[in-house]
Amino acid sequence: MSSTQTGIYQDETFRDVDIGAIMREGHPDIEEGDEHVVNVIRKLRRQLQRPLRVLDVGAGSGHLSWLLAREFQDGMIVANEIAESPITQARSKLAAFSNAQVFGRPFSEWDKTVDAVISWGTHHHLGHGYLDHVRRVLSPDGLLVIGDEMCPEYLTASDQQRLRQAKAIEIVDGYIFDRADDIENYRRTGMVPEWNLALEKARRKALWKWYKFVGDYAVAKDCWTVLITELQIARDDLITNFAEEHKTSPYLLQCELELNGFTITEKAVIGKRAPELQSFVVYTCNPGLAGLSAR
Repeated sequence: MSSTQTGIYQDETFRDVDIGAIMREGHPDIEEGDEHVVNVIRKLRRQLQRPLRVLDVGAGSGHLSWLLAREFQDGMIVANEIAESPITQARSKLAAFSNAQVFGRPFSEWDKTVDAVISWGTHHHLGHGYLDHVRRVLSPDGLLVIGDEMCPEYLTASDQQRLRQAKAIEIVDGYIFDRADDIENYRRTGMVPEWNLALEKARRKALWKWYKFVGDYAVAKDCWTVLITELQIARDDLITNFAEEHKTSPYLLQCELELNGFTITEKAVIGKRAPELQSFVVYTCNPGLAGLSAR
């Protein structure tokens, strides 16, 4: 993805807004997702019977890190964020906890072993190559807990079958590619194959239905700042090559996880609604152990 525009975390309009806090008031499913993630870490603590070192990638203003620091006071919680305003907000929230710290540099620069890496609401903001680094820093008995606001599933059965057979998956300028020769030809000619174009068209349609639902939800809650924020996010997400805001399919993430050597042991869909209005999915993954398979 190649767009050089910036997202809401760099937009001066939202500089003093605690986006994490307002979203938990006026956006569906986030608090329920928080509870699920904390419960996964609670189970890991019981299983390993030792204090945990947990890294929260893309921690934003630090709300989830705060929940974890409050509960797991015998361990260490690291909130990783690089945007200036959220870093300040996270430091303020975590200041009272001696078991918490903020790592304000790119995740790729973190070099200490951790028992859990949490990517909650972060995956669609990052180049998906960060999963390689997760494997490097995760302990053999640790977990990756990856949950995100995905695009509600838009891949057809035949799309999924094709991706299931892919040896590599890459997103280039917002388009999903599963064949090296197609990537090479696109980079040489700028021509996007028909299948790849169809996937992006389906993604945009599914996203717009979701964003309309989220907007109406915010209005019903009288959370107008959330609505305004979501309109900005929707604009960014519907620009195909916007690198900092690009939600994709839950099934695609499952394939990417397995191609990166992770095994999904649990999949939790947050929100009891029709599939086209189910966006939040949380996967619990081992670094290469037997378990639930998507492929």
